[in-house]
Amino acid sequence: MATGTVQSNGIELFYETRGPEDGIPLIFVMGLSAQLVFWPEGLLDALANRGYRVIAFDNRDAGKSTRIRAPFKYGPLQAMLRYMVGARVHAPYTLDDLVADTFGLMDALGIERAHLVGASMGGMVVQLAAATDPDRVLSVTSIMSSTNSPFLPPPKPTALKTLVAPRVEIETVDQYVAFGLDMMAKLGGTLDQGREELENMFRRSWERGLNPRGIRNQFLAILATGNLTQRLKKVRCPAQVIHGGADPLIRPAGGKASARALRGARLTIIDGMGHDLPPSAQPRIAELIAANCARAGAVERPPLADDGAGQAAGG
Repeated sequence: MATGTVQSNGIELFYETRGPEDGIPLIFVMGLSAQLVFWPEGLLDALANRGYRVIAFDNRDAGKSTRIRAPFKYGPLQAMLRYMVGARVHAPYTLDDLVADTFGLMDALGIERAHLVGASMGGMVVQLAAATDPDRVLSVTSIMSSTNSPFLPPPKPTALKTLVAPRVEIETVDQYVAFGLDMMAKLGGTLDQGREELENMFRRSWERGLNPRGIRNQFLAILATGNLTQRLKKVRCPAQVIHGGADPLIRPAGGKASARALRGARLTIIDGMGHDLPPSAQPRIAELIAANCARAGAVERPPLADDGAGQAAGG
């Protein structure tokens, strides 16, 4: 595995890559406030072992990537109300900027086209990327995401509180791990979430650095972008939508809406899965991603990055 930092769309993005350097690129985009370590190692390794050049990165305002400093006009609840009534939501950036970040990462790594996989907010980003520049996206897999339509069923109250409730004071890594486990218990379904895997994920997040302000920035970005439904009609690549049947945050109706909007998309509802990536579901998710990539029929090798692209270092 290698790590590095690249300049992209006026900011810096930290990334990790695994698998053969000449493999077809498969880029993973994470969700709201989540660092790249939220992608399970087993899932990434499963795709790398199939010969893909697997790349995961920290979005802006997460992990080791650039943090955006901007004043807030209002709190998350007020922003949600504005969104629901059709009023404009002001934000430091939108999901279109995250799409540009993703394409900028590809440019910096010398990648012309790639398969894209996104979870939650990242699912919206990869769907939008495939609509924005169809020539650069070989396939798109959207996990536990939606079209961002205001007409979709809202989150369950307990799940919504994980996003908009007042933040608690956290001073130690153990407190953060406990907070994270409690949050995931509210977001999970009936499948075992793998406590050891989750604990390791939150400890790594703490060590890499937290950015509470970035959570609101990204949340506002989702609301400010608005409904993606009409834009998604431009997507022409193979699309796979994966959703948990017990997701309390982005309800299954969100995944179904994406599958309707993406022409020819395949929809898979995993019984018992919530807004998470439980160990028992990971092999199936890997299979679905690989099958969707295969549908693209990509056979050409992507160009390798120039020697000066990025600041790669062994990791």
